[in-house]
Amino acid sequence: MVLDRQSAAVANSVHSPRKKLRIGFVHPDLGIGGAEKLIVDAAVSLQQLGHEIVIFTSYHDPAHCFEATRDGTLKVQVMRTCIPRSVFGWFHLPCAILQQMSLVFQLILAILLFNFPGTLPRFVARRLTSSPPIPGFDLFFFDQLTAGIPWLKILLATRVVYYCHFPDKEISNSIAMQKAHARGESGPSIFRKFYRLPFDLFEEGTTDYADKILVNSEFTAAQFVKSFFRLRRQPRVCYPGVDYQNFESDKVEQAVKRLEKEAQEVGDPIRKSITQFCQDSSKTTLLSINRFEAKKNVALALEAFAIAQKELAATSTAGDDVGPLRLILVGGYDKRVHDNVATLKELQEQAKQLGLSSVTLSYYRKTFEETPTTAPPAAELSKASVIFLPSLPMPLIHTLLLNTSTKALLYTPTDEHFGIVPLEAMACGLPVLATNTGGPVETVVDLALSADGTPTNLTTGTGLLRHPSASIWAVSLVALLRLSPSHRSQISSSAKQRIKEKFSTEVLALALERACYDAYELGRVKGDEGLYQWSSTIAIFVVMSVLFWVNVYFAHDKWLAQQAAKLAVEKDKWLAELRAHGLIAAAPVVGGLNPNADPVAQAPPPTPL
Repeated sequence: MVLDRQSAAVANSVHSPRKKLRIGFVHPDLGIGGAEKLIVDAAVSLQQLGHEIVIFTSYHDPAHCFEATRDGTLKVQVMRTCIPRSVFGWFHLPCAILQQMSLVFQLILAILLFNFPGTLPRFVARRLTSSPPIPGFDLFFFDQLTAGIPWLKILLATRVVYYCHFPDKEISNSIAMQKAHARGESGPSIFRKFYRLPFDLFEEGTTDYADKILVNSEFTAAQFVKSFFRLRRQPRVCYPGVDYQNFESDKVEQAVKRLEKEAQEVGDPIRKSITQFCQDSSKTTLLSINRFEAKKNVALALEAFAIAQKELAATSTAGDDVGPLRLILVGGYDKRVHDNVATLKELQEQAKQLGLSSVTLSYYRKTFEETPTTAPPAAELSKASVIFLPSLPMPLIHTLLLNTSTKALLYTPTDEHFGIVPLEAMACGLPVLATNTGGPVETVVDLALSADGTPTNLTTGTGLLRHPSASIWAVSLVALLRLSPSHRSQISSSAKQRIKEKFSTEVLALALERACYDAYELGRVKGDEGLYQWSSTIAIFVVMSVLFWVNVYFAHDKWLAQQAAKLAVEKDKWLAELRAHGLIAAAPVVGGLNPNADPVAQAPPPTPL
């Protein structure tokens, strides 16, 4: 966002006499994803309004992040921790909570050391916190996890704004339901429900500490009220936004040139090949941009694409200028995340089963080790129907969105909380095909196709909203591919206008600033504030601890019983084998006792006094 082209409202905020705030953002893992995009856009927008922003995170990889967090635009402080992401692939949520608690306590200590210098020797402080002493903040901004909110709010007497992308309890339930259905079961087990119960109560209790709660859509707001009905709080909708100036062709070309220069310095032929591929406009392209996760349902795009190819081949006419097709699947990918690895392999296998030739290329070898060491021949890329591009840099994603050969964006998630990708496509004037559920219903305006596939809502229409069925999507893809140039131009204008009016970073910046000032003007946190929440949180923590140790105790006791049973069975087998070979004889029992057995073990119980 550039100040000299901002709207009057934004300009008034920049020149306002109101105090500019020092805001600390707390985010678990600053990688590439929708939540991270929101945090980066929010931080940049508030910073350009004059506020001072620092982002605190537990993990930040310069090779797998947004440009603003790498090039110095935003100040990022990594709070190092030895707590893993999971334990043998389990307990992701407890580990995530512990990681955030580690971050929060390091942050609290760093601020206290600044306010009370000399409290701890430097060598001790360096071992307790990754951050140097830093001044306090006027406000903290949390998202994704709420575990650290009460500690920062109460111990530092600082107000907190919480941005809820979606209640974690609902995300977890949705994933568990998918896994259960994949196993042929009706739903998650009763043991999982007991395991999640204390964490869900903990999430609800700590969420209530936030002074202002924001959500990304009306869909999420309704789900928040339903999930946390005991809180009796109505969150404020604050739509994420995109900076449409970042999608101007001149800026994108400059960013791509910088990437090309970096590729030459690195000497990686794969990067050069991927850049040239993204600029190639020889084949009609359909584009999907999603993280490689099972819940994103990218398989829908693959299946619909395969059906659409057959439909076009069967119904092509002399005036049909669609030409050869390709589907490009771009997505965030992290080899540390099992879901990413498994989902990409499943999609590759699905493409093979559908008879679609595919190629997988990654711009960063560090994030995807299976990339070939040499650039694939141009003929191989041109023959491929499906191209997987994990962890593609943003300038190249923008290049694909602006490429004249790209005819539509396929956004496949069902019940997506919001979805930033459709906004990016609309900012480029690209029609969007999305499911008729969740956030896209609020961002994409349906074209209302007639029976023959002609759009009837060209005034405000920006794409198609359809039921997530491969056959239905295939028909919609054919309709989008056969749009006339005049219809495509009208859709492009409507999409860009909608972004400017409702989903720009200017709108986002003003909404966030208003929420931050509303929280800050509540004043310092009072001593008795949050007493009920403190007691409820401690009670929930005690319940969690008791349930955990009870589970450990009985699990250990059961394990010992199983081991004893196994040993007894092995002993009986061993004795039977010895008797069968005549190595020992069955000992006679005299007076109820075995004279060859251990006398202590065979002794009768003592007579009570």
